[in-house]
Amino acid sequence: MPFALEELFFSRTETRGRILAGNSVFQRVSQYSWDEMMGQPHNIIRHPHMPRAVFFILWEKLRAGLPVGAYVKNRSKDGGYYWVFAVVTPVEDGYLSVRLKPGSAFFGEAAKLYASICEYESRSAVKPAESAAELTDRLHGIGFRDYAAFMTAALGEEIRARDAGLKRRPWPVLRPFEDLVRSADLLLTTTGRMLGMISTFSYTPANLRIQASRMGEEGRAISEISANYARISQSIVKNLEELGTSADEVFAVVNEGLFLTCIARLQAEMASLFDEEASGGDIALRDEAGRLIRQAEDYKAHAAEKFDLIKQRIRHFIELASEMKRLLSGLVAVRVMGKVESVNMRSGIFFDLIGDLERGHAGLASGLDEIGRLNDRISDNVRELDTVA
Repeated sequence: MPFALEELFFSRTETRGRILAGNSVFQRVSQYSWDEMMGQPHNIIRHPHMPRAVFFILWEKLRAGLPVGAYVKNRSKDGGYYWVFAVVTPVEDGYLSVRLKPGSAFFGEAAKLYASICEYESRSAVKPAESAAELTDRLHGIGFRDYAAFMTAALGEEIRARDAGLKRRPWPVLRPFEDLVRSADLLLTTTGRMLGMISTFSYTPANLRIQASRMGEEGRAISEISANYARISQSIVKNLEELGTSADEVFAVVNEGLFLTCIARLQAEMASLFDEEASGGDIALRDEAGRLIRQAEDYKAHAAEKFDLIKQRIRHFIELASEMKRLLSGLVAVRVMGKVESVNMRSGIFFDLIGDLERGHAGLASGLDEIGRLNDRISDNVRELDTVA
């Protein structure tokens, strides 16, 4: 059942998913009359070729009070089908779903993925939670860290494709926000690589001290140096762990910010379209239009709050990176003294252990250089968003 690119439609349900309201486009494409739909479960339009995994994820998010987006294949009354990208948000005493016509490259890939997941569900007779885990694994395999990252990227691409199809000017918020997401993803990758060096700074100083103790008086100097190295290394390990947690927070909040910003725009357009439709209607229609307008305003405020949180999370990460740089600079003198003292040791193991520390130091320094460049990019993205958001 076709519907036009410029059309949006919505439905509102109570908490169990029974239909309470919608617009004329929703009624038209479903081919059910309002009498047939009102009070019925929303799955009256569910197509059998939809993976159960998607609905498991959708309900899991909604029950947690979170908005969610998904490609959905629906079935009309005559047995036909139509695809949408649905954005579902919690509202008072239920849920609101706003749908657009998908047309991006993401849509084609999602349709193929859905078909393969449906086949997997049929072949393996798995539970919905297991199928959801399989879907998430497959998304990870094509470059998405989790379902939230996928739905955020997909919604952004659908808005871009819709604007292009309707000959609209590109939405100025989208590109810098997507750049911010990519930078946050690289930040997470770089920090993860640095976290892999924790063992070097956790165990090598202790091994150095053990070897020095076996040398007796001759190893006293290297033992003291290794003790100093261990103290600084403990701080480095703690900072690395905090840096990893902070990178996770930055990545999550940036994706949430983009998703909320896209929702706010979509709901605002839906509210405007339905306000026109309801202007000559009865009180119930005008009340529903008012609900949509309030929901759009709420999500605009949520998006603004999330953007403020993004800036806070980024500032915290930059502070941690600066502290790591300071700690590494403190290691330089200790490492040099250790290398000098190891020359006088009879055992080559000291050279090996000092070499491990040097390689660890070089790895962290390289990671920090990359983080510094990413922080500059992120700061530029935030400044640009400040001017266009």
